[in-house]
Amino acid sequence: MNELNDRSDQAKSDLRRRQVLDAATECFRREGFHGSSIARISRAAGMSAGHIYHYFANKEAIVEAIADREQDNMADLVQKLAQDTEGGDLVARLTRHTAEKVEQNSDPAVVGLMLELAAESARNPTIAQILQRSDRVIGDQFVDLIHRIGSLSNLPTEELRLRMTMIAALMQGLAMRSIVEPERDQDATVRLLNKVITALLEDE
Repeated sequence: MNELNDRSDQAKSDLRRRQVLDAATECFRREGFHGSSIARISRAAGMSAGHIYHYFANKEAIVEAIADREQDNMADLVQKLAQDTEGGDLVARLTRHTAEKVEQNSDPAVVGLMLELAAESARNPTIAQILQRSDRVIGDQFVDLIHRIGSLSNLPTEELRLRMTMIAALMQGLAMRSIVEPERDQDATVRLLNKVITALLEDE
């Protein structure tokens, strides 16, 4: 019985944390990091500021949790690539998900949060460290996947990281371009991006 109660309490706690993170994400996107006080986040989340502090010590802790959630999203992508039943090398697996990532990085909500956190990281070393740590973990996951698949096994790890960094830069750049090119041809974008991915990740 205690075990059931513990699981129920954990589920409620997880739900509350997600509620705070969803509210904070929307506040950061709409009002910016500095414009989003704990009081504003608490109103958006529909709970007291004290309740938020029960889960997060400050705004930086909320940002860290948002970065961790993005890391989890990327981990899900790595898992999808690893378990891809169609198989193939890294290029074949990754390009099957390009359209999904292009669509995601064209979503105004995603882009708004990305740009706000990037801007804040340029001013706030704590936020910069959070994002840098998350990026390193995601990079480690992709390198591990590459080794498991067996693609590009002849390249040093740092070269693999650099190539994945170039692909990430393209994806993030497309997010920025979606602000000034909201009517961009998505199909053509996916086609050209897949050509670049292929050039960067084909076995040599």
